[in-house]
Amino acid sequence: MMFSTKKMGLAGLGLILAVGLSGCSGSSPSPSAGASTSTGPAATATPSSSVPPIARDGSSLIPTTEVGACSILSMEQIRAVLGDAARGIQSGEVAGTVSPSGVRHENCIYPLDTSGTTTHAVVLELVTYPDEASRANIDPWEAMMSPTEVTGLWGEARYATNRLSESTEHVLAVARGTQIWRFVVSQPQEVSTWEAPEGLAVLRKLAETARI
Repeated sequence: MMFSTKKMGLAGLGLILAVGLSGCSGSSPSPSAGASTSTGPAATATPSSSVPPIARDGSSLIPTTEVGACSILSMEQIRAVLGDAARGIQSGEVAGTVSPSGVRHENCIYPLDTSGTTTHAVVLELVTYPDEASRANIDPWEAMMSPTEVTGLWGEARYATNRLSESTEHVLAVARGTQIWRFVVSQPQEVSTWEAPEGLAVLRKLAETARI
């Protein structure tokens, strides 16, 4: 998946793979959590259900019922924008964590086929920092390959086409205030649909459709 060969990757995606996913309808997350199949940082079980599990990096897991990333875009909205590329879209899956410094990561993955892999999926991420000073120390585009400026959205925005060994990823990140939104469409090389200009048009439409 995106950024797997660059630093920690999509900030929240590593968390998705680390802590597992939960299905959601696209407008609100489901209360049931699924099992993770990744080798990322594992969560440590706690003796009391009232205490959030803690990941190895010290982050606490957000209950899936409180992760609102799938409310940014519904499955139907994504299908309307992507057209035939989303004909096999599956229900969204959510995960989220809060870091020891108070940074909140919320993620939603809509697989684009029944394999459920993140190399063929739409990924939505919302990162919320505790204050503007902590957000100002972060480069929202650091894991994007040759990002270019995008104007006309609700915040400072950049687009990039990440060409990896097995997939192509179209990425749009938007930063405003204490928050960063990331929209990603990842496709295996054999089914890659768009070149960069078309990818930008699709990602812009997703961002314009999003409930922000």
